[in-house]
Amino acid sequence: MDFIKRHLVLFIIGAAIIVAGVPASIVIANSAGKSKEPNGSTIDVYGNGNTSSSSSTSSSTSTSTSSSSSTTSSSSTSSSSSTTSSSNSSSSTSSSSSSEAPEEDYEPAYAPTYYTPPDYVQTDFRDLYSVNPDIVGWISIGNWLDRPVMQSDDNEYYLTHDFYGNYSRMGSLYVNSGVKVTENGPTNTIIYGHNDAGGSFFGGLPEYFNYSVSTGNWENISFYKNNPVVTYNTIYKNSRYKIFAGILVNVYEEDGTVFPYHTARNFGGKSDFDNFVANVLDRSTFINPDVDIQYGDRLLTLSTCMWGYGTPSLSESYDAHLRWVIFAREVRDGESASVDVSRAYANPDPLFHDAYYYNYAGGSWGGRKWPREIIKDFAG
Repeated sequence: MDFIKRHLVLFIIGAAIIVAGVPASIVIANSAGKSKEPNGSTIDVYGNGNTSSSSSTSSSTSTSTSSSSSTTSSSSTSSSSSTTSSSNSSSSTSSSSSSEAPEEDYEPAYAPTYYTPPDYVQTDFRDLYSVNPDIVGWISIGNWLDRPVMQSDDNEYYLTHDFYGNYSRMGSLYVNSGVKVTENGPTNTIIYGHNDAGGSFFGGLPEYFNYSVSTGNWENISFYKNNPVVTYNTIYKNSRYKIFAGILVNVYEEDGTVFPYHTARNFGGKSDFDNFVANVLDRSTFINPDVDIQYGDRLLTLSTCMWGYGTPSLSESYDAHLRWVIFAREVRDGESASVDVSRAYANPDPLFHDAYYYNYAGGSWGGRKWPREIIKDFAG
């Protein structure tokens, strides 16, 4: 029986039971809060003809790490890379439904649940919200990324669940629960996601890394030049962001001082903001003077895992010691969303973690070299 028929039957059965006087709690079994209940909507957010993430049956690795610490663990055994932010995902293997049925045949054990969107939810999100009120936005870049963005009060949940609540090795793209998405904040929205060799979810992000061994030419920033703008619409408003940096950072102190990008969600003032952006530009493997940044800009940060580069490689350990992180700032009112990429260039001396120099490339950082005018009225 196909997805729609299965859920229509479930809905009719649930309604019949409720009419007969059986408490709804018997019908809606195993519910753990409104955001954890799969439902019967036929909305296809993944564009693959069904309501189950196409990546949920892939062989990609699903390694997670903490966005507020350096805890990391593995949850699969393939050689493709993946990531997120929040906490240990070792539970993903135990939460899989594979022992009962193939993931593509996943069928909720309870009746559909629908939610009434509040008035502030944008029209384009109202149907999605009625299916899962954990949705906070939708992100797209070029022709390789087009996904919903979730936020839950449990950061582990979307490590291993898709938009519908189905188990998925690739989980979902999500915002850390530490700072709730609102109409006016946070100043820096950090989105975490797994990546895999097939390019799904944040699989395209490592393509921005021009120092990658797979690139073969650190001066090649063609992927950035072809994909310099992010569209990130939230349930409150629509926005576009200009990418201005990409950094490779460690999460373990044993590999060097940890740059805490994941904690920078709001800023105490101009000096705090400017110093954070300056530290990002120090580490960026590409620079574009056309994208200036000023205090008051809203930032968007995209974080995914990386292996190797002086730390244990994927073949040696499934612990992802590194993060590859893209930074963008919101297009200002009245400003064109276009980016002049002709001025962009590869940074010949980005600041890397200590293990990068000690165990991989040799040498050391030569100091700050990017144009100071990139940050308006920068005093540093």
